[in-house]
Amino acid sequence: MKFKTPFLLSIFVALAMCTTSLGRADQAETVAAIKGYLQTQVGKMDAAAHSYVEHATAYQAIIDKNGGDYNKAAINDGPAILDLVAKMQADYKNLHMNGYETVEGIAAGVKELVKYDIYFDSGVPSTEASTDNPSADIDLKTAKGETIDNKNGNLFHYVIEPTLWGAKGDYVKRLSADASAHLHNIALLPRADICVASARDSAVHADAFVADCQAWHPTMDECVGALVWMTPTFNTYFDDLRDSLYSPSGKYISESRVLDMRGIMGSLQLVYNAIRPQLEAKDPALAAQLATEYQGIMHHIDETDRRDKAMRAQRLKLSKVEIEEMAEQAKRMSDQLAPQLEQVAALLGLKLPPKPFLG
Repeated sequence: MKFKTPFLLSIFVALAMCTTSLGRADQAETVAAIKGYLQTQVGKMDAAAHSYVEHATAYQAIIDKNGGDYNKAAINDGPAILDLVAKMQADYKNLHMNGYETVEGIAAGVKELVKYDIYFDSGVPSTEASTDNPSADIDLKTAKGETIDNKNGNLFHYVIEPTLWGAKGDYVKRLSADASAHLHNIALLPRADICVASARDSAVHADAFVADCQAWHPTMDECVGALVWMTPTFNTYFDDLRDSLYSPSGKYISESRVLDMRGIMGSLQLVYNAIRPQLEAKDPALAAQLATEYQGIMHHIDETDRRDKAMRAQRLKLSKVEIEEMAEQAKRMSDQLAPQLEQVAALLGLKLPPKPFLG
């Protein structure tokens, strides 16, 4: 298994050592390890949200100092603006890629926490909503009185990301040629009022996420349920990868969707490794087989990442055919795991909860 984030690697090593030393650890210790990992990662996400508030507020202050004139601000305070935009982009990556994505496999698979997945990361615009794809109930108010509501989709991919990377015309300001020259020819700046509104909202909801993670009392039923419900979603992420390359919408433009895959499936592998000692006591062969199959999923992600980076280095894209082949392979891998995970639940005497939905 290969995590690209050193922190994730250290967490996995520590957890693996913990579960190995415990051997047949009781279920309370197993779920406590999973909850501890969740709390640590969501805590990082919360810190990033508050950092985003700080940087967005400073950015707004520069725009206000220049009378709300983005061209004037770029000419007068170019270096400070470039620094703050870079910091806000880094905050977003820590909110999303290094924060939420590292726990999505858990949060999106648990009824008590699924609302945060929908709000931050997976909710679609209300016009596209269905039972399987609910809308994100966002309700932002900018300083100018503008409302950004659930017609827009989730907070990360429909608001923050397209604002900070200039992918949505309504959320950015286009600069004059003279102003752009002061920013190394950057033509667009994010609207400060949307940055501040989205930052404050992310902090409020990240605070609530932390509190709900602390209040959550996970059971083995729920943890295995998260594996059962989330592992089969693996192949669907390749659709997002294809769309981000061929139908740009402002989603997954800050970093490749492949990195999301690693966080999501890596968190599921981590959950499995925490549960594995319990399963080994019942069926050592099945325990080893599942471990190998999760390793295979992570290897598939690593290979996808390698191919994706190689093409990007040449300013090229993976072909739609290649992506479809990768998706088919991913589906075969995750489909094979689904009945085996249900067998795990039976062997451990667990009752799988229903698929998590809001309501």
